[in-house]
Amino acid sequence: MNKLLLFIVIISLFSCGKQTKDSNDNTEQQVTKEDSTPIVELKRLDSISFDPKMARRLSNKEIASTFTKRTKRRFDIVSPIYQAYSYKDELGEYYLLLSERFKGIDEKNDTLYDQIKATNLSYRNKQFKKKSSIKDDIDKDWETSIGFWNKYSSLSDLDNDGLADLVLVYGTMGQDGYTDGRVKIIIYHNKRRVTIRHQNSNYDGRLTKISKKFYTLPLQIQQSVKERMKLMMKNKHAVFFEDWEAKMEINAISIDGL
Repeated sequence: MNKLLLFIVIISLFSCGKQTKDSNDNTEQQVTKEDSTPIVELKRLDSISFDPKMARRLSNKEIASTFTKRTKRRFDIVSPIYQAYSYKDELGEYYLLLSERFKGIDEKNDTLYDQIKATNLSYRNKQFKKKSSIKDDIDKDWETSIGFWNKYSSLSDLDNDGLADLVLVYGTMGQDGYTDGRVKIIIYHNKRRVTIRHQNSNYDGRLTKISKKFYTLPLQIQQSVKERMKLMMKNKHAVFFEDWEAKMEINAISIDGL
């Protein structure tokens, strides 16, 4: 009887040890998997994510032939158009033009830009008409470069209402890179423009300003924007205050803290 009890104890200990080892192995695999997830880098030639059923990216040849010097002068596009997209929805046909102004090359051989502009045009009866535009410059006292962050931008129908939703993201780099740069997220939905502005800083604190109109957007669009903000955090392009998600759940319009 004692031998039987001893055998049962040994089997139980062996089983527990194996389960612990399997659990540790699974944990190590999960950590390894998370650690191996690639960090996304921002590149100037990144394409905006778009739904091919409603949008397409124009080639450089199409940009040159479609947007002549006369057309660019008419819409005050001074800097070169380096990307352009055409898209259609239930309301019409449109073009999104991205332009940037070259600043110089730094000691690390990085190309810097000091101004960007996005121009949104409608196209009807073979005529262009300005729909909206944004233009921004670097703060010369502390910012080094500005650019569109197309990895986080998109052109698609996020809420399935038949209309194109444009989410356009751009940001700057400061003396410490993205650590002290700023980010701007612009959402175009159903003739409305909604913005989220964010300032990174390890010294004076981080500040995120959210338009009240953001919380009136369809939930699909709100969630999509929040997912992009999470990606910015993961990729170290933005550092939002630690409880920013909880704050946005209660419709906060200003979130700040170190």
